[in-house]
Amino acid sequence: MKEKFYLTYPPALVKQPIIYLLVKKFDLIPNIRGANVSEEMGLLAVELEGPQEVIDSAVVWMRSQGVTVEPIEKNVIE
Repeated sequence: MKEKFYLTYPPALVKQPIIYLLVKKFDLIPNIRGANVSEEMGLLAVELEGPQEVIDSAVVWMRSQGVTVEPIEKNVIE
């Protein structure tokens, strides 16, 4: 399964290795499709590949860390 999301990081998380932790914790395959990171915020367009239940758990985890996670509608960044 593949799903695409916009991830928005607040200033406190910009320097945290969220994608690395996502891979280690959930064994997902991330594909960063676009990114804009500054000292004030981070915005990533990312595709996550893996079992649906694992992707769902990863989204819950990222939100619990303070990352805003929004689904990207199909074909927006293809």
